Amino acid sequence: MPSSTAAAWPSPGRFALVLILGFALTLAAAWMWGATLIEAILPATRIVLGWIDDRFGIVFLGVEHNWQDTVVRLRVSPVEMFVMGGQVINASNTHWLEVTTTSGAMLQSLVIAPAIALALPGSVLTRISAFALAALLAFGFMLLDLPLTLFAFTWDMLIDGLEPDRFSPLMMWHEFLHAGGRLGIAVALGVAGWSLATRKAA
Repeated sequence: MPSSTAAAWPSPGRFALVLILGFALTLAAAWMWGATLIEAILPATRIVLGWIDDRFGIVFLGVEHNWQDTVVRLRVSPVEMFVMGGQVINASNTHWLEVTTTSGAMLQSLVIAPAIALALPGSVLTRISAFALAALLAFGFMLLDLPLTLFAFTWDMLIDGLEPDRFSPLMMWHEFLHAGGRLGIAVALGVAGWSLATRKAA
């Protein structure tokens, strides 16, 4: 006799339809409110950046719109002297490093995770709960992803120019995310949200 869990799985066509509808919903939400959400968490991003490395002061941190994309821009300057690659980096008010990352990359987990959670099997209430939990998990990931990504771009500029052979766990994580890791994490968060919702409903 087939298990009740196996019977609960929808047909591939139904799964694909709900997944498409879920993506349409999350993409529309990201398009309308994504930049506003990122702007709302920038104060927390500023705090985390200070925790990561207090040798840099933030000159500018904000969301900017251009004809092609919406980006998060970070401009930092050294506020204390340090040595890297045999070079002395002095504190300066006139020299800075500037990096950007796209809002789309930062919102990727919030687009993918809830849509996947919604498409997985369960009652209507379970699916709604899974959608909400996956969105919450994805938001938590974004709170860490944004400052780490911005600082990794900054650190990459320093390493590339001053100490190209230096090993950096932060850069390993950064390269993992850019090689598809962010997509994999988003899928895992969607499944995690669905798993939590189904356990709660059981």
